[in-house]
Amino acid sequence: MGRGIFLTIKDLMILTGSLSYNSSAYSHLGIRSAIAHRKRKLTIKEYCEYEKIDFEYVWNYLRG
Repeated sequence: MGRGIFLTIKDLMILTGSLSYNSSAYSHLGIRSAIAHRKRKLTIKEYCEYEKIDFEYVWNYLRG
């Protein structure tokens, strides 16, 4: 888990409790595709807006 603003696949695995890298990668790709066509990276803020969850909670959970 990095300390950047981007949500990695491993971060997504932690948030969702998934043990499968492939299913988390597929979810990550789906969210990126829904936000913008051909988007290569996903920020934590974009993820929170897409999932309609509190940014501060997710940020502190991953980075705190």
